[in-house]
Amino acid sequence: MQAFVVLASFAVIVGSSSWLIVASRRHQKEQDFERKVQARKLGWVYDGIRERKIDYRFAGTADGIEWSMEYDSDRGEKSPTPKAYWQSANVRAPQLSLVIIGRKRYLIESGTVGRVVIGVVTGITQAMGGGEGQADKTQFYEAASTLAEGSVTFRERYAVAVATDMPRGWLDEELQSLLLNWPKSRRGASYRCDEKIEVTLGPGGLRIIAQQMPEDFAFWNHLARLGHALARQLGQLADR
Repeated sequence: MQAFVVLASFAVIVGSSSWLIVASRRHQKEQDFERKVQARKLGWVYDGIRERKIDYRFAGTADGIEWSMEYDSDRGEKSPTPKAYWQSANVRAPQLSLVIIGRKRYLIESGTVGRVVIGVVTGITQAMGGGEGQADKTQFYEAASTLAEGSVTFRERYAVAVATDMPRGWLDEELQSLLLNWPKSRRGASYRCDEKIEVTLGPGGLRIIAQQMPEDFAFWNHLARLGHALARQLGQLADR
């Protein structure tokens, strides 16, 4: 009798696990299909093939600006930090020339202690085969200045650090609104954008990192609009 109970319990556990796996795969396929349909409506290209830690990608072209977005789930890590990326190589600078991050984070990173910490982290990551971007940021902060542009609310939440030779006057109301006013998730939670968003412009092009961004398609659409608006404004600087 006891053996029967053990076997029955084992069968229930296995059955429940199998059901959860099947349900998870079904949900993943439904999300994949929804992203594909939404992307097609906007004229984007969607790629749902998983590669390393990248779960899926989008790509598109607007006003001559070619861009891509991808979702890095950070699978396999003990403390995963999923990220969404938007990037374009159409707009670039000879060296790191622009960093847009939350005001609090900027005060920490650009301070003496922050630069030391970045330097230590860079040394470790370079030894592991990366970290060049962080090294660029350390040097950038030594000479960069922050724009005294934008609304009071924007300047309270974001810092826009620029190189000394970077033109001014491109931070318009549309960009400020896109950086500040993100959609709410389906659960109704607000996205703490000034704690999660980082924009950089350098030799590799223009890049936006959105930490822990919800995967709701409204957020992907917003990220694409932000990236396009930034690329359009910064691209016009070369024509001045």
